[in-house]
Amino acid sequence: MHSDPFKFCVDILPAVSRTFAINIRILKGDLHKSVLCAYLFCRIVDTAEDSEHLSYDRRAALLDSYKLIFASGSFGPQSLQDWIAAWGDLDPESPEHRLILNLQTVVDLFLQLPPAVRRIVQACVVEMSEGMRATVTRKHQLGGELFTLANVADLENYCHYVAGTVGKMLTDLFIFYLPQLPAASSDRLRSLGPAFALGLQMTNIIKDCHSDYSRGWCYLPADLMVSHGVDSVNFFNPAYHRPAQSTLNDLIKKAAACLDDALDYTLTIPANRVRLRLFNLWSLFFAISTLRLAWNNPALLNGKVRVKISRFKVYSIMAQTVLCVTSDTLLRTLFARIGSGIPR
Repeated sequence: MHSDPFKFCVDILPAVSRTFAINIRILKGDLHKSVLCAYLFCRIVDTAEDSEHLSYDRRAALLDSYKLIFASGSFGPQSLQDWIAAWGDLDPESPEHRLILNLQTVVDLFLQLPPAVRRIVQACVVEMSEGMRATVTRKHQLGGELFTLANVADLENYCHYVAGTVGKMLTDLFIFYLPQLPAASSDRLRSLGPAFALGLQMTNIIKDCHSDYSRGWCYLPADLMVSHGVDSVNFFNPAYHRPAQSTLNDLIKKAAACLDDALDYTLTIPANRVRLRLFNLWSLFFAISTLRLAWNNPALLNGKVRVKISRFKVYSIMAQTVLCVTSDTLLRTLFARIGSGIPR
């Protein structure tokens, strides 16, 4: 238990996600607290899914009971303590485990938020927990085999649970905290939000494809690989690098097209809401820069060099978007320049 829940949440965030810590920090007030709590709750779901040292049954039970807590809104200390105890031994030196051990502290901050906001966040955590549970179940059913998504529809469904649920939640929060936003703009945010989430998650899948594969996970659609003349078993075999690169380039084009919609999403937010625009712009511009770096890049396939934009590039993007944040024209020009070279 911490005397200052907000300080704990702010301090733990960069330890569990350096990239999102940059974005969330730009927000202020209750919106900042809302997004901060929501991200930390979702990060715990990710940890449950990724904890492959735990048995399938243990992870499935953890996800089920976590979902139940949020579905029922039963945030009593005993229910939280019981859930934490169900993890077994947790390492307080691990940032992810320290977050779990301090779930009550995050909940204490969360309960300070308006009831409508809490309902939005709870719905996201419930749906994400369901989706992660389904993914863990599929992996378990495969036994020791490589987990592979069947087709592009399967990929989009997976991305919805991992990122689309968060995108919907963020959109609902933005609309809640923008009460003067015209109905047409709210509808536009809701229609473009799924593409934003899909573009960001596909970017993560592309840049992490080799490390995921080494853990037994392949989020690249099997039918797309086959259409280029390679299968999941041989995808990282040097003899198949050309069809594998073609597969990745197809996904990069799809992700970039989604990020085009994400720019329209961001520009729907009023220009005078500078912090809210920057929150979205930084994720968007980091992603399109990553895709540009990944385009036709053999490093994606050899796994020796991680495809990641430099710290200098991160700071450059932040500075440029701050200067352009109120101008739709300048932002579109900057986005087109950074993403140039990726066919749509």
